Amino acid sequence: MKEICIVTYTRSTEGFTDELDRICKSFYKKYNNRFKIVICCEEYFQIDNKEYLIEFIKMGGTKYRRLISLMEQDDSQYYLSIDNDITGNIDALVKFVDEMITKDYEVGWGRIRAKKQSSFISNMVAVDKLLSHNIIRPLLWHLGVGISIPGQVFCIKGESFRGKIIELDTFLDDLALGLYVNINKSRKYVISNILGEEEPNGKFSGLWKQRSRWAIGYSTILKAVRDKREYRSKVIIHGISYHFSWILNWLIIVLLTAFSWPLAIGYVLLIGIFISKKDMSLLFYSVVYQFFFPIFHIRWGITLIEEMSKGE
Repeated sequence: MKEICIVTYTRSTEGFTDELDRICKSFYKKYNNRFKIVICCEEYFQIDNKEYLIEFIKMGGTKYRRLISLMEQDDSQYYLSIDNDITGNIDALVKFVDEMITKDYEVGWGRIRAKKQSSFISNMVAVDKLLSHNIIRPLLWHLGVGISIPGQVFCIKGESFRGKIIELDTFLDDLALGLYVNINKSRKYVISNILGEEEPNGKFSGLWKQRSRWAIGYSTILKAVRDKREYRSKVIIHGISYHFSWILNWLIIVLLTAFSWPLAIGYVLLIGIFISKKDMSLLFYSVVYQFFFPIFHIRWGITLIEEMSKGE
């Protein structure tokens, strides 16, 4: 049994990145032979000899299905799941996992930030991540209805999840795991530190397709819990909070505009400051985001309706 197992996921066109090697070396330095990495791959590929243990599991499908499969055949104590395109904040990651193990937490996560890019769409995604990671997700967990964990980087205790989490194949591993965490009141370790950065979608078409995939993943979870009232209500609250809160924001803007347009402008600016308070360089985009990004939420909603109408 290994104390800590990093697990990452690659498509047929992807390999083992220098960044993952850098992360693994840091964990190997601390945990030595108590550490390994498992690569869940679609096709085997060659890696130059490394000093730490590397294992492959050849399996396609979603990340969630791959993680379930890994835990069925592996007995590691803790799994640190990291997407293949993540740039890790290594000191924070090592300290985070050490705290998880030392204090026997069952699940843990931190903040993920979008890498700074120059394109308009990339900056929209960066603002969306600020809103979701810094405001919506913490608020929902504080209210006891949170079901979302950052799918890009999270850590779970094997024995607390092995053979217990919801059995389904979904693109939204963050919701499927988070729902289990909420319902079972798992012992959480949530930190405000940034654990990593990811490459944001930089093209309209890429973001458009991503939101469609998210809606399909959400529909599979909603269908899976349709007969479980407590589960279903929390899934619905999540969907409304993430994808329909813009409607309330637009309604307030319209009402304020009818009363006093300077007041409406002040409100929009205030919301922009509230969203971007962790990164004021994104203030302009936080203002534009309020009017532009709902396009993708509408796309999500339309795809969800289409998927739900298909039935089982």
